[in-house]
Amino acid sequence: MDTFPLLDREWIPVIAGGGERRHVSLRDSLLRAAEFRRIDAGHPLQTAALYRLHLAVLHRALKGPRDAEQGADWYLAGHFPDDVAHYLDRYADRFHLFGPQPFLQVKDLDPALVGENFRSHWTRLSAEEGSPNTTALYNVEARPGGDRSDALTPAQAALRLLEHQNFALGGLIKRFTTSARAAPVATAGLFLAEGANLHQTLCLNLVPYPQAMHGPDLPPWEEAPLTVAQIRACYDPEQPRVAAGYASRYTWPSRSVLLLPEETPQGVVVRSIGFGAGVPLAGPGEGSGTGTDPMVSLRPSRDPKNEQPFPYKLRRERLLWRDLNALLPDPAAQVDENRQGKVKVRPGTPPKTVSQARAVMRAVAERQRRVQPPVPFQDAPEDAWAEEGTPDARAAHPVIPVVVFGQLTDQGKAFAMRQETYTLPEAFIENPERFRDHVQAALTDASTVGEGLRRSVHLLAHALLKKDAERDPHPDDVKKLANQIPAEPTYWAGLDTPFRAYLLALDADPQAALRDWHAALRRAALVGWHTAEEAAGMNAAGLRAVEKAQGPLLKALNTLKPKETPHDQARGG
Repeated sequence: MDTFPLLDREWIPVIAGGGERRHVSLRDSLLRAAEFRRIDAGHPLQTAALYRLHLAVLHRALKGPRDAEQGADWYLAGHFPDDVAHYLDRYADRFHLFGPQPFLQVKDLDPALVGENFRSHWTRLSAEEGSPNTTALYNVEARPGGDRSDALTPAQAALRLLEHQNFALGGLIKRFTTSARAAPVATAGLFLAEGANLHQTLCLNLVPYPQAMHGPDLPPWEEAPLTVAQIRACYDPEQPRVAAGYASRYTWPSRSVLLLPEETPQGVVVRSIGFGAGVPLAGPGEGSGTGTDPMVSLRPSRDPKNEQPFPYKLRRERLLWRDLNALLPDPAAQVDENRQGKVKVRPGTPPKTVSQARAVMRAVAERQRRVQPPVPFQDAPEDAWAEEGTPDARAAHPVIPVVVFGQLTDQGKAFAMRQETYTLPEAFIENPERFRDHVQAALTDASTVGEGLRRSVHLLAHALLKKDAERDPHPDDVKKLANQIPAEPTYWAGLDTPFRAYLLALDADPQAALRDWHAALRRAALVGWHTAEEAAGMNAAGLRAVEKAQGPLLKALNTLKPKETPHDQARGG
């Protein structure tokens, strides 16, 4: 039977240099990465999982980088050292999807041997197709054990396997243990910096790999294949294992899986799988200290008694731009003051991938300046000198697009997945602290106006319900009516594009960028308030209610004026 060697078969979806979609082998995506723009599975979770696999292989093959300077060496070379090819040859027999040592699987988890209760349809691996952690609204068709009999190609099965090992949610499983833990970063937002091509992207996201990780940080293909006996031993009693570094964290066996290939006239397919709990991970899923997952941003808890930070998660009601400070130095610092008046600042931690990307971009740019003036890279379009910048450190105006991947969950159920991209301008590369101040000022202004709009809508709902009655309406009724008026969602939805423009405009003139941002806030707020006016109606009672309620919004709008950041104030003084 075909073992489907992942190093040589075309299964990784990429965007090629000319913009066309194609599939390539793992060997080509690593050794010929500069020929492709990016990995793009058309599925946020699979795309993120593929990047994590690539980074794990490179960390192990290169035992690096040591620092941003070595990352810059690889970036400028346009290809990785021969160590990567030698590494792939050394472990080639461990990258077969099927066979005696199947990739990222438990080799003897055959339901015919361990029990039919371990058999599941392949949809068990899918967030949207049929996982028990999928909401009925999100997936109205499939459930494991149902009547589905469709099958996957080996390439599709490989993608589903990676997806599930990275994003499996915790819950009842009754295979090896009653309840399985979630994959380490199943619910976290994962951040990736992008370059002009796949090679640059990988170089930007390879964070410094400490010497202490070189020996113990073994991904599954460097260890003996997992067995059913080993998994049973993990739960009798439960004995969590430690992730020794970035590579093992990127490829953690969250679930025990064995793909069961079938030969058909159309070729090998996967219809069912062996499935059970995987290896339990010790400690928080995102890690801690130097072992924190590089793609995760940690936020401080609002509870002063809780010293443990938590990973940034994507939220249903807001896009990433409203939390962009999660990417920046000291993100979302929590300031606490005790009864004695002592102040304690608990900063968050930005994703190491974004911090390393900035460091590599600066290192490359410094070398370019010493050699020659910055010019568009050779494959750049004619407008590479455009003000919006180019995601190449050698360009005249380098920028860093940052992508966040993740799934949205509620009470252990996934109901959506998301992928967002925001471009951090040259101002971030040159001075991240000052850039943070500008972003924080813009977000604070947006929140001030948003809060003013929220309060006005609440007053409007109160006035509409009270009318001429002497008794005030019940607060629950006011809240219910206010929630039915879409003023706030309309306001926030109208700010995504202006905020992107604001970020890029910071490179040219921060004060002009702020004025344009304030104008966008006014427009969005008035559009949102117009929905409230329509809800009130044009009769006399509605007009009176609008007149009475608009005060908080108008007060908030009056605060919009260009303001100096702390860095501007220091410079002016």
